[in-house]
Formats: sequence, C-alpha cells, structure tokens
Amino acid sequence: MMINWFGIVQETLMITSFVIVVMLLIEFINVISGGRIINIVNKSKTVQIIAGTLLGLIPGCMGTFTAVSLYTHRVFSFGALLAAMIATTGDEAYFMIAFMPEQTIYLFAILVVLAVAAGFIADKVLKNRNFAESKKFAFELHNHDHVETPGKSFSFKNFSFLPARMIIVLIIGAVIALAFTGVIGHSHSDSLIFSLPKLNSTEKVQLSEVEPADVHAHDQEVNHDGQEEEHDAHAHETGPDWVKVTILISSFFALIVVLFSTDHFIKTHLWQHLIKKHLPKILFWVALTLIAISFLLKYAEFGNWIYNNLFIVLCIALLVGVIPQSGPNLVFVVLFIQGTIPFSILLANSIVQNGHGPLPLLAESKKSFFIYKSILVVLGLIAGSAGLLFNF
Repeated sequence: MMINWFGIVQETLMITSFVIVVMLLIEFINVISGGRIINIVNKSKTVQIIAGTLLGLIPGCMGTFTAVSLYTHRVFSFGALLAAMIATTGDEAYFMIAFMPEQTIYLFAILVVLAVAAGFIADKVLKNRNFAESKKFAFELHNHDHVETPGKSFSFKNFSFLPARMIIVLIIGAVIALAFTGVIGHSHSDSLIFSLPKLNSTEKVQLSEVEPADVHAHDQEVNHDGQEEEHDAHAHETGPDWVKVTILISSFFALIVVLFSTDHFIKTHLWQHLIKKHLPKILFWVALTLIAISFLLKYAEFGNWIYNNLFIVLCIALLVGVIPQSGPNLVFVVLFIQGTIPFSILLANSIVQNGHGPLPLLAESKKSFFIYKSILVVLGLIAGSAGLLFNF
C-alpha cells in the first residue's frame, strides 16, 4: 500500500497557508490596538486574572509571553499566570479557528471558565504567592520601540519595494493561486484529515483496506435494516468549496495589509516574527503530523487501537501537553477533527498544553513551571476522565 504523498503535500500547503494568513491578520490587529490592555492589569487581582485569561486567548505565543513577563516582574500573581496558561492553546488555536470554528468556541468558553476559577482558587490557597525570582526578564516579548497607530500603520503611502514585503507578497500570491486553481481546498485535500469515521459510528472503515484515491470516492452508510448503502461522498455537496473561498478571501485581505503596512510592521512583525520563526515550525509540524498519522492509520491499525484505549490516549495527551512546544499537540486536534477521539481528550490536552509560551518561564523560574504544569495535569486528568465517563 502506498502513502498518498501528493495528498500530504496538498494538506500541508492548505493548513500552513491558512494558519499563516490568519496569524498575519491577527498580528496586524494586535499591533494597531497598541496592547493597551496591559496598562490596567496591575489594578487588582481580579483584573489580573481576567487579563491573564484574555492574554491566554490570544492565538500563538504573544499572549503567554506577555503573561510570563508580567509574572516574572511581579505584576501578575501566580493565579493570573495559571489562568493565562489554561486559557491558551498556543499555535493550535490558529488551526482550530480555521478548521473547527464552532467547536473552538465551545472549547475556548470552557477554558475561560476553568482559567478564571483556577486563578482565583490558586491565589486564595497560595495567598497571592509568586514563585519567580525578581530578576529582569531576558527573553523577547514582542515589545516594540513604538506603537503603531491605525492612521500610520495602514496607508497607501506606506507601499515600498522592501525585499521582505515583496517576498511575503509572493507567498500570499502563491497561496491565492493554489487555492484559485484548486490545488488546495477542502474538496481536493481533505482526504487526510477527514478520512476516518466518527467515534462510535456503526461502521468503521479500515484505512489499510482502502486506497487513498478511494477515500472520498464513496461513503458507506448502514441503514436501519442493516443493509449497506453506497453513495458518492460529495453527491450532496451543492454549495461552493467554503475552505477554498475562505482561503481566497482571507488571503486577499492579508495581501492588502502587506502591501500598505509600514516597513517596521513588515520587517519586525511579519518577516522576523511570523515568516522566519513561525512559518518553518508550522510547516514542519503539520507535515510531520500528517505523515505520522498516515503511516499509523494505514499500517499499524492505529485507528482501532485509539477507539479501544481512550484512557491511555488521554494519558498520552496529558504527557504531550506538558512539552513546552506547540507542534506535537496538533496530533490531537487532527484526531478530533477526524472523529477519532472525543472532545474530552482534546479538552484535556488543551488544558495542559500552552504552546512554547512557557519556555521563558522554564528558564527563569523552573519551580513556577513545574508547579503550574502539575496543577494543569491534575485538572486535565479530571476533565478528561469525566468526559470519558459521561461520553463527551
């Protein structure tokens, strides 16, 4: 049996391009807002916890880096730091917003409630204790020498032939061309992510017995008489390819932002931060995840193992979440989108994992890192176990 390498390339391009475009737009919005919320976080413990939760909700590393900086400078309490780390889902947030928006809203809502509650309880029990040393923070936090204003950060006068700008324009142009020609899009590249049946479905399809080209050729459905009905998987699709449409629309707006933003925004925010730091990492982890899952599902019958060992998968999700890195957790997002794991396991992993935001904290205050991670593992285990027990 051959791995569908072309499908993996299609899927990798679709996911990476979509996530990068979303990150670009959010980066622009964050910069023109000036990060004004940070100025009010030290007024009260309640404000700190709420602010920490809001910072955690910001997709990517910026919110958690800021929360760690405020904590190590003793502006945030430990409860506020804990709230930020529970609320965040790292770079996976971009992926989830793009491919499972409705479920992401539910997930974020639950994380917000847990974050606020855990933050208040932690500060109450620990009496607002801060475990970090009071030395200066040495890591880049995306603080800038000046704040962009809407009138200056976006203007037709800002256009220039800055090399970094031209490269990013070419990248976005390539994404638009690939989407427009149908190389990337839901109907052509979703066979890897959406290839498995839903959990507890009546009929489970062994991917090892199905050729990649046939994954979307037919769906098998069991009727009430126990007879199998075979029909074309896309026969009922009468509307447009919404993934393709969304990529085109968001890429168009991203192109406008890149063309008419300041050189400072292009060089500092997009080129140095987004393209050089995030793009290679996202591309690598998306490709690695899709390749690994393809091999496991095709040759190791990993899908059936997951169905029959959900508690073990929960424990693995918690352990992987401890790693201060975003990429490995993408596996659980993909498995949830496939329907291979229930929402409770994704929730447990999301509670524990914080992307690479806590890396500076690990260097500055290992005690704080291990204490808050231990708390998150306990919370994740309780939430995940309850979910498996009550079947959600």
